Amino acid sequence: MSGIEPVQKQFGRTAAAYVDSPNHAKGEDLDRIVALAAEHGGERIVDVGTGVGHTLRRVAPHFRAAVGVDATREMLEAGAGVLAGAGLTNAMLVQADATALPIGSRTADVVTSRLAAHHFADAAGAFREIARILRPGGLFVLVDNYAPDEPVLARFINEVETLRDPSHVRNYTVAGWRELLERAGMRTTVDSDTAVTQLTTEKWLERSQTPPDRAEEVRRRLRTAPPAAVEAFQIGPTTFAVRKLILIGRA
Repeated sequence: MSGIEPVQKQFGRTAAAYVDSPNHAKGEDLDRIVALAAEHGGERIVDVGTGVGHTLRRVAPHFRAAVGVDATREMLEAGAGVLAGAGLTNAMLVQADATALPIGSRTADVVTSRLAAHHFADAAGAFREIARILRPGGLFVLVDNYAPDEPVLARFINEVETLRDPSHVRNYTVAGWRELLERAGMRTTVDSDTAVTQLTTEKWLERSQTPPDRAEEVRRRLRTAPPAAVEAFQIGPTTFAVRKLILIGRA
């Protein structure tokens, strides 16, 4: 199975659930992306890992042209409905892998990627592509969950995430995300690392259609988590949380 197939298989099945997912449809981090993109301005914005288009729907009105790229056809089909509902005429959706963007070099003023990069099989390759399509001085805004610096806690959350959804690749640490962007040739600044994604365990498992045996193992791990993990991920009887990063890269 190629690196992209687990993502296509997972999100092909679950696309509809993401249209109404509150963690994806709204949030302060989404508002911040819109503010950063609008402030930078320019003609063209590209959203990589666009999913059902929640970010694209919000940023497109600030640009002449907006492109959303995603690997999964079903996500893009659901996204077409999201964009049509917003009455957008300047946004288009394209199916492609993040490591092979069908976009000319130095043609994007702003690139965004929100809650998608932890699914990238080759995040380094995807960020090199993003650096390639950005104009000199262009802006990349990455929003994603990040793992604690402590290796035991990082392993705990990544194992739980992968049990729940086998297309999950990795929540990097803040330093790890920064290093990936910097290796791609971008200068980075942390805009915020204090937000959290609050998750209701059962809704989270339902959205990904996790098979019963794997879902039960996720519940068991959360239930028996060591005290350091309980504190780090705010694990309660029905909820837990992961930290969220807004990272800026400049070409």
